[in-house]
Amino acid sequence: MVSIWHDAAQAFGVGFPAPLQGLLFWVTASLVVHVCQRLVEHTAFSADPPSRRVSASHASLGIGCIVWALDVVGLFLYEELAHHAVALDLVPALSGLIIMAVSTRLTIPTLSTSASKLHIAMAGACLAAGMLLAHFTITQDLVRSFATVNWAAIVLAAAIALCLATWTSIRHRAVKMSVLTPHLLRRSWEEKAVCGAAILLLHWLLVNTFGLLSVPAGDTAHNSALLVCVLVFGTALAVEQLRNMHFDAGRQQLLRRGLSMMRASNMAHNPERDMQLSLIADRLHDLLQPDRLTLHFQPIVDLRQPGVQFEALLRVKDPALGPLNPEIFLLACELQGRTGDVDRMILRNALDCLAAWREQGLLQITISVNVAPSTLLATGFSDWLRAELAQRALPHHALRLEMTEHAVIALGAPMVDALQALGTLGIAVVMDDFGTGYSSLGMLADLPIAGVKCDRLFVQQLASDARRQSLLRHIGALTREFGLSVVVEGVETAGELQAVAAAGLHAIQGYLYSKPMASASVPAWYANEMQPRRKALQALLSHTTRAAAGSAAAAPVLSASRASGPDFLHSVHPSHS
Repeated sequence: MVSIWHDAAQAFGVGFPAPLQGLLFWVTASLVVHVCQRLVEHTAFSADPPSRRVSASHASLGIGCIVWALDVVGLFLYEELAHHAVALDLVPALSGLIIMAVSTRLTIPTLSTSASKLHIAMAGACLAAGMLLAHFTITQDLVRSFATVNWAAIVLAAAIALCLATWTSIRHRAVKMSVLTPHLLRRSWEEKAVCGAAILLLHWLLVNTFGLLSVPAGDTAHNSALLVCVLVFGTALAVEQLRNMHFDAGRQQLLRRGLSMMRASNMAHNPERDMQLSLIADRLHDLLQPDRLTLHFQPIVDLRQPGVQFEALLRVKDPALGPLNPEIFLLACELQGRTGDVDRMILRNALDCLAAWREQGLLQITISVNVAPSTLLATGFSDWLRAELAQRALPHHALRLEMTEHAVIALGAPMVDALQALGTLGIAVVMDDFGTGYSSLGMLADLPIAGVKCDRLFVQQLASDARRQSLLRHIGALTREFGLSVVVEGVETAGELQAVAAAGLHAIQGYLYSKPMASASVPAWYANEMQPRRKALQALLSHTTRAAAGSAAAAPVLSASRASGPDFLHSVHPSHS
């Protein structure tokens, strides 16, 4: 054992770098770790396949070149290699660069987006092997003999390279998950400094793996010139990659905002939601299962007509990610090109629920389901929907489809044709989130839609805002002229209900009438709570009307809600919690 250790010690012919050179390399390696981390994060936070492919290609090329430059610069650290670095041949050096770029290109997509630790470990092993092969290719002309191997050095180097690639990738995954699991902390500069120190040790072990040839003393100026060239190359490439990453992030933000407007006009955008989006994209295959796409239903009541309509609201829960924001989930499906699949799954689930209710005698219930424009415009969609309704023996008028005004108006003539095709089947389409975007009143007259849903923005401070009340009255008058139904969303207080009724509108949706409920809860709610809640709303409006007629001074709508609101809310308004 002593002899083996003595022989291994003798094999380390290149001494450890001097303190100053070692410190400079340590700092440089830590900065390289930071740049590589940013590039991998940008790839991981891309959600659509084209952006992921482009980002992975750019990141792989950048990381490969930067790590190659760091490896070459490292040869100048050691006094024993002072004249070896300048003797590098062009072909081995470029061959090492190609090997490094190819190994990163093959492994970065898995390391940045995979949810499996086994896959990450396997990709990390491939990347570590590529790093070692690239180094040995760069220095092959300087090796005395590949037959004499310092096994202690190569085993330690392989272990460090594998741990670096795998551990940093798993930590990256943890950072990404920290958006949904706050107890996981983001990577700090201390961790990057540890990685930089590990890279310094790794490089020293690699140059001691094989014995090097004796190279005669050369011109120091040439050494300095080569060092400067490689440093400038690596720095310029890192800066350019970071700049491109910043611009590409802005491009992806514009894409996501444009697509989200087709589905949810009011969805906010921030870095945390973008990270959630990429996490959902990573697990989308497992999430796109009918049993994962559960539906809750929120009633829509028209106080002057019998029956009740329910809007189907998506609920998604993942075992690893927990409850997911439906709007972000649907945007991830859009970016991944799976919108048609998820919309048809949701429609099937909703129609199954409707069929089950009708079997229990609830024949006056209708449902509305929000769909994306790409689903509605898909070839054969109307025929598919007709077949699904026929399979469940459901009347066509029992289903309504909802689309945002952005989707209905922005797509122009193709959307009009699709709406007319559905109209011939007796399936109505409603414009959702009306008034939140670029409403085209001229086009509204030509659109074959059955109604509009006023966004909750109209209801905010409605009871005390005369301008909003006036706007809502004009919307009501306009839609009556066009023969369109109107539903006001987000009605949560008695004052808001009274203001909506004063504007001549009587169909509402919101917590004041009912919270969303699971499909299994609908029959009991229909039998026991629907009529009492409807009567309570009607009584509130009748009380307000009588109070206003009998008062000598006309009381504002808000005062009536304050007078009768608390008792009413106690009897019919479910708690938000």
